[in-house]
Amino acid sequence: MESERPNLEGPKTVLHALRDQARQRGGSPALWTKRSGSYQPTSWRDYLLRVQRCALGLSQLGVQTGDAIAILSFNREEWIVADLGAMALGAVAVGIYTNSSPEQLQYVAQHCAVKVLVVENARYLAAVQALRTQLPALQHVVVIEPPVMDPPGSLPEGVLTFAQLLERGAAQDPARFDASLDALEPSALATLIYTSGTTGNPKGVMLSHRNLAWTASQLVHAVELSPREILLSYLPLSHIAEQLASIHGPLLYGIEVYFAESFDMLGANLREVRPTVFFGVPRVWEKFKARAEEAIRGQPLAKQKLLQASMKLALQRNLLALSRQRVPITLELAYQAARRVVFGPLKEKIGLDRARILVTSAAPIGRDVLDFFASMDLVVREVYGQSEVTGPTSVNTEHFTRLGTLGRPMSGVKVRIAEDGEILVHGENVCLGYYKEPAATAELLEDGWLHSGDVGALDPDGFLRITGRKKEIIVTSGGKKTAPSNIELLLKAVAPLGNAMVVGDRRNYLVALLALDPEKVPAFARAQGLPTDPALLAKDPRFLDYLGRTFDAEVNPRLSRFETIKKFAVVPHDFSVEGGELTPSLKVRRKPVEQKYAALIEALYTTPQAVKSA
Repeated sequence: MESERPNLEGPKTVLHALRDQARQRGGSPALWTKRSGSYQPTSWRDYLLRVQRCALGLSQLGVQTGDAIAILSFNREEWIVADLGAMALGAVAVGIYTNSSPEQLQYVAQHCAVKVLVVENARYLAAVQALRTQLPALQHVVVIEPPVMDPPGSLPEGVLTFAQLLERGAAQDPARFDASLDALEPSALATLIYTSGTTGNPKGVMLSHRNLAWTASQLVHAVELSPREILLSYLPLSHIAEQLASIHGPLLYGIEVYFAESFDMLGANLREVRPTVFFGVPRVWEKFKARAEEAIRGQPLAKQKLLQASMKLALQRNLLALSRQRVPITLELAYQAARRVVFGPLKEKIGLDRARILVTSAAPIGRDVLDFFASMDLVVREVYGQSEVTGPTSVNTEHFTRLGTLGRPMSGVKVRIAEDGEILVHGENVCLGYYKEPAATAELLEDGWLHSGDVGALDPDGFLRITGRKKEIIVTSGGKKTAPSNIELLLKAVAPLGNAMVVGDRRNYLVALLALDPEKVPAFARAQGLPTDPALLAKDPRFLDYLGRTFDAEVNPRLSRFETIKKFAVVPHDFSVEGGELTPSLKVRRKPVEQKYAALIEALYTTPQAVKSA
């Protein structure tokens, strides 16, 4: 089955879009950064000027077409300026996740032969300096917030500040910048997006200038963004989804972007910025849900009842509206009253009162999470894609949303389902391949079609659903096949679990490894009269019995008989990037988790009775 939408064109490159915006919008705000306790703007004119000076400064350092320029920093103006400055020269921009281990940092920097590495502060400078002998191609390190040195201003050899880089660029002829932009070819390599590496070393996805500009244009049209939008940038800019949200989309339509101070400050910054568009990976929405539920439980009983009644009617009304069914007038009137009295103040309190577009992507999200937010009058829409297609393939839009699906293919994107169920994608968003990986590229791209590795289906209305990853499909010893991700979503919906991983390949039944969410544990445990210490809770027979009963009542009945969870083990902490269980984009790294907990998993198959704690 195949689905295609009509085509829309974008600009030559996003650098040309920046130049156009600076000419048209001049002194209007483009980027907002927290300084001295308040958000301060950078105009479109200064945005372009800083990119120009960065590009010319890099050129003065010897950067040429094709050289790799890497960035290791939390989201901030300098990240974007360095990214665009590199691409303006015809160099290749490379984002590195800030939570990368030294080994991961070294691998990426070596793999793409980084020539200049931009780091945020003393911490990342020290991490890079410790690896310099292993990075022969690295010639310069640029630090945005330099460490305090003795004597003042002294830095190690081969290190300069970001301010010094811009000063070098300011001394160059500005005409060289325009000439460099005019020489850019849309088909040329613009950036490398390193994949999360769930099954081994990350691969460098090669994206062209055309990929970036075209995909951003299609996405902005699909979700109907306007120059009046306000965005808050906080997810890793090393990820293509955040780059589209914070860099490329805003450049095309003159959208203002605010930078969060840190991930920990997200809640406070949300209340300050009050974005009209907010993007969160499923883990972010799951955390929001857990905190909201805890806050509701802390309200007086009368207020709890009012909230629950309002949430029930909002969910009913929003599900009808989303499915394009008639909403009874009595329900609509009650819903509008609840919006004014209940949801308006509530959304204002969390900073989402102006949000009209709420998006989730990058990993599967539970239907329970989507329904919860719909009941809070916050419709979160799923987008499907991957780095290899410059971010999005299919989108749920304001006018065409079906909860539980991944939307319909974007304009100009063809989606086809292969005989084995794999999702194939064709369009200008499809990448150039994997950097220095010809065999993997040949496997990825065939006759212009990208093999996504995901298994799914298109319904008669063109909405896409995914059932799992081809490489993650579990085949039991009895020959039965299942996608573990769908089972895991059901398990994760049970409080106070944070993550779940199903195991059972070539085994005669399925088991689950369950991780507690430390933020959910206290309130849950107090309500149930159980230990609030996760280490004690994970071993408590009453808790293990509760999980077993809940799975039997709420999870297993929704599965085929062979898919039901026969045994499970509980670990007292959530999976994490630092622990090696999650990728930087918060996907479960299945093989490392299986290796890390091999003894515990094996015990589930070798112990006669169900092993239920760790």
